Amino acid sequence: MVRIEIVGKRDSYWVYTVKQWLYEIKDVIEREIGEEVYVTETAGDNEYPLLRVDGEMVGYGVPGEEGYLIEIIKHSIEELRKRRKMLRRLVDNVGEGGQ
Repeated sequence: MVRIEIVGKRDSYWVYTVKQWLYEIKDVIEREIGEEVYVTETAGDNEYPLLRVDGEMVGYGVPGEEGYLIEIIKHSIEELRKRRKMLRRLVDNVGEGGQ
């Protein structure tokens, strides 16, 4: 499961817009990454939305359209997966005595 979090003022037009886009594109992202996506909202002081994927900040502000939002999220997920895979290999290697 991938967790996408949007952080910002609850009464902000921009936060609301990106939040709505997230809910509209959620099924597209799930299909393309092959995992369930869980969208969360967190109140913040910022007028423009901050976007986190699995706890890592991946964007701030409002993309030009939903398609850009999909690409930002997909790219972020791909990069996180690569890093996690690399870290698992490193941990496995260390666990085997560094051989």
